[in-house]
Amino acid sequence: MDTICRAEVLWDNSACISKIMKRVIFITGGQRSGKSKFAQGLAESLSANPVYLATARVWDSDFKKRIERHKRDRGEHWDTIEVDEAIGSLNLYGKTILLDCITLWLTNI
Repeated sequence: MDTICRAEVLWDNSACISKIMKRVIFITGGQRSGKSKFAQGLAESLSANPVYLATARVWDSDFKKRIERHKRDRGEHWDTIEVDEAIGSLNLYGKTILLDCITLWLTNI
């Protein structure tokens, strides 16, 4: 088989699937339980330049300050993308992505 992955063979060709998506890791836990910190450490162990996909909408100045603090804490090696609805339109192929937060994203759509 050639090296091009075609949709009709994805289920039968595990090598083809692994080229498209290595894995999805879902991290869950209570509010302010350390999920984000754990996920950030994991993403940093998988990529030198992970992507932080932020789905929250800024609703007040206190929340805006919290977001800015989180950006500083992550550091400049993170690429931050802020999008509250259309995450499927982003080209993130081959990237290590931390999506924070799926609950807020679902609320937004």
